[in-house]
Amino acid sequence: MRQLSLSLDRWPVPLEGGDYDHAAAHRQAFEQRCPGGRIVIELWILELVPGLYIQACGLELGEIRRGTLLRLAPGNRYDSPEAALRAAASRAAREFRAGRARSGLYPESRAVLLKAERWLEDILRQCDYLLERQAKLFE
Repeated sequence: MRQLSLSLDRWPVPLEGGDYDHAAAHRQAFEQRCPGGRIVIELWILELVPGLYIQACGLELGEIRRGTLLRLAPGNRYDSPEAALRAAASRAAREFRAGRARSGLYPESRAVLLKAERWLEDILRQCDYLLERQAKLFE
């Protein structure tokens, strides 16, 4: 009888605090310099085991930096990468709208802010299509 090897390093392992390393996650980002600094929006999606995804987002608007942790929690469990990406983009959009006025980048960087907002809207639209309309093709 032959014993098969079991690869235990296939799935990510949390760091000591329970967070996962962002380097192991799939990243989608919008990055652009503007007169008042930088605008960076990062969305991370990580598959922990087959069919279980978690998400996190990061936002930099000039001097303002906000983000969420890449951590397994009851409210951070998704059964598809599209659902996790939609949650990350929704959170980033809320943070973006809240920080836009406080960032000091408006009105000088209005065009870049508009570009970033449209980037988030495109991701949300694509996720909505894949999750809701695409599924109805098979009904």
